[in-house]
Amino acid sequence: MNEANTVNSKAEIAPKIGTVVLVLGEQNPEYSKEQVLELSRAIDPMVDTFDGYYGRKMIFGIENPKLMGDAVYYRDIESFEKATEIELKSETCLKFFATMLPESNLTKMLIGSPVYISPKKQEKVGVVEVALFKAKPEFTKEEITKSAIAINPILKKLDGFISRKLAVTTDGQWMDILYWSSLEKAKSALAVVMKSEVCKTFFEMTDEANSEFIHFDIAIDTEQ
Repeated sequence: MNEANTVNSKAEIAPKIGTVVLVLGEQNPEYSKEQVLELSRAIDPMVDTFDGYYGRKMIFGIENPKLMGDAVYYRDIESFEKATEIELKSETCLKFFATMLPESNLTKMLIGSPVYISPKKQEKVGVVEVALFKAKPEFTKEEITKSAIAINPILKKLDGFISRKLAVTTDGQWMDILYWSSLEKAKSALAVVMKSEVCKTFFEMTDEANSEFIHFDIAIDTEQ
């Protein structure tokens, strides 16, 4: 059995994560990075108590320093919705949300269901790599999933690769979130990936006009 046929196996899918939320936005210039982090850390004692909340990685753009965000993980969509309801009534959370410009074209919230989550490695994550894309209309979700997962054996052999989360929203926006030990190793890996015929097949299925590829530093990490 090849890896593409093991999408639903317990060995490959972390069963507790049922919803992946990626929040990205432009940092409000009225706040310094230190102030943003202070306000961000202030919400953790509350959100850490939420049922079905499995932590987050707060991230800052490397190529675009104005870009900030959170990759957040929940047991299911109901857990996320309950958490959101509480957060929107919390003064502490609202103060943190104000550190992100709501009208910026960088601002977005993506809520997706995971189709693949790799087993965790006991290694410190140095960089988060996020690929956002939509599929070309002639390809189905199943075809994209199979092609994307076919890359995993290549990724696992690359120096610095730690883990991967692949998720898709209900309207077909894909999130490919990869953890690397360093930016240098992430960029070196990209050069290898771009030469692979397996990877090229996958990339040819994506809509280049609706794709983004971003690297982030990690500022806060509470992911379980």
